[in-house]
Amino acid sequence: MTQATSLYRRHRPGSFDQVVGQRHVVRTLSNAIEADKVHHAYLFVGSRGTGKTSMAKILAASLNCENGGPTLTPCGQCESCRSIAAGTSVDVIEMDAASNRSVDDIRSLRDRVAFAPAAGQWKVYILDEAHMLTKEAWNAFLKTLEEPPPNTVFILATTEAHKVMPTIADRCQRFDFQRPSVEQLSEVVSRVATAESITIEPAAVAMIARSASGSFRDALGTLDQLLAYSGDSIAIDDVLELLGAPDADLLFGVVDSVIAEDPKGVLLSVDAMARSGRDPARFARDLLGHLRVLLVTRTTGEIPEAFAVTATDTARLTAQAQAIGPANLIRTIDELAGALASIRGGDEARLAVEIALLKAARPDLDPGTEGLVRRLERLEREAPAPPALPPQVAAPAPPAPAPAVVAAPVVPEATPAEPPPTGEPTEDREPPVVGVPETGFVSDGDPGPEPPHEVASDTPMAKPAPAAGPPPAQPPAQPSAQPSAPPPAPQGVPAAASRADEAPAAVDRAHLDRLDQIWPAVLDALRALASGPTASYFEVTRPLGLEGDRLTIGFPAGSQFNRRNADKPEQRSQLVAALKSVTGEEFTLEYTELGSTAGAEEAPAEAPVVDEEQFVERVKSEFNAEEVI
Repeated sequence: MTQATSLYRRHRPGSFDQVVGQRHVVRTLSNAIEADKVHHAYLFVGSRGTGKTSMAKILAASLNCENGGPTLTPCGQCESCRSIAAGTSVDVIEMDAASNRSVDDIRSLRDRVAFAPAAGQWKVYILDEAHMLTKEAWNAFLKTLEEPPPNTVFILATTEAHKVMPTIADRCQRFDFQRPSVEQLSEVVSRVATAESITIEPAAVAMIARSASGSFRDALGTLDQLLAYSGDSIAIDDVLELLGAPDADLLFGVVDSVIAEDPKGVLLSVDAMARSGRDPARFARDLLGHLRVLLVTRTTGEIPEAFAVTATDTARLTAQAQAIGPANLIRTIDELAGALASIRGGDEARLAVEIALLKAARPDLDPGTEGLVRRLERLEREAPAPPALPPQVAAPAPPAPAPAVVAAPVVPEATPAEPPPTGEPTEDREPPVVGVPETGFVSDGDPGPEPPHEVASDTPMAKPAPAAGPPPAQPPAQPSAQPSAPPPAPQGVPAAASRADEAPAAVDRAHLDRLDQIWPAVLDALRALASGPTASYFEVTRPLGLEGDRLTIGFPAGSQFNRRNADKPEQRSQLVAALKSVTGEEFTLEYTELGSTAGAEEAPAEAPVVDEEQFVERVKSEFNAEEVI
């Protein structure tokens, strides 16, 4: 029985054209080899599994290939290429700086540098994890790195470039290796699977690439493990079973519960994940990846190509991206990121994930300020809608009277009246109105003369003679241009009170009702803002009236002590600040007794009244104080 070589070693790229990604590194090194301008020291920086060591071996093989080297396409068949790939070449020395980090190790390396290449043309030193060298070792190595012998190349590979001494880094050409994308990782996995005659589903390839977290070595290591687990045919279920990653339905279900504000559904989803034996931290990371796809989809309107399992159902993904609000989406991402940070700090993984998802589904459960804001938003959503405002902005004018009602007396129709009988007294007849047109209306722009006083006369007044022919047609009635007086107020109600009951009062009523609903939140904000017993003065109060920005607050009868203290400028300003922090509005305060305002509701019977003596006792009890006389 022979030991099998791992896939990531067996399928390591052997030439520059086989490298996936890192085009800037490939182009620079290729041009240097072609122009015969190879530098004496290189610093390769990048996260694990991005191809730093593979690139260093490709450079060494290109310089020492026996078939035309230096060349961009090493043959891979000569003795030099095979020994470099196997790590047995005498001219390519690989050194792990994590375990050979002392001054003595560097002195030994410095002694070997003086010897010329034995078999090839170049001597290449590859120092992996170079940041692990001690400061003394770097200082011992500095002169050799600055002025190496001819045909000698140093390649320093590190994942933490900030730990490399500046005097070392500025003597090297630095190359930053980028983390491969999901597409690039999928390309490598598919290529290796084809070379190994492995049948694998596209969804399984995407899941392997996603789980690799930007590492070629991790992706091929997972494929190697799956090959031993399920043989030459790999399905998505095998990947989920081996990696413990949640499937698409579970991820979609959790987000649906968050959108529906369903804490029970969230807990049931986490419980299903835990019962399947999956890691909660891994579940949170996969859920974060799913939320990122939703964020990109909602923002750009297109599903990103770098998707994994979740994008297999594009219609469902698009619908969920539109259903979740942007604020809810960002809040869920923040909560999960905080949960992962807590898990790294030692918190219990499942509990941290559950709390994060509960806060995302029901933000009002948060005991902090954010939760208070969400509770206020929930109250506003559940409050009845205020009545619709009239279309005009200004107060409506009083309705005009009917055209038949006029202030001046109306002359009868132009039908001649019969003369009074002879001898009939005329003193009781009303005299004609002087200066009023026959139509009985006042002309435009002229308020008209006042009706004359009745004049007593003993002379009978002559009546006009009847006109011959048919009576003239009466002209059509026209509305008077003179503004009519508003209708009188109901009996017993002052005119000012009648005008105050118009449309703006309805708006104030709705605003006052909303203030009454959120008054407990205002008192909570006052407790947080104010110091001392200020909040206790307003414990049994409630808003009674609102006119513009003037807010009337009612105190129960008998609470003169609370009202007297609440009337101080400091307490007034603190209550105004609490109102502004909750409602965003500034009010002018007025105080009254409950029941003294017209239309105000009576104070609750169960509201306690705190007198001065009780208040002193309460302060002594809560603050462990003593009364000093």
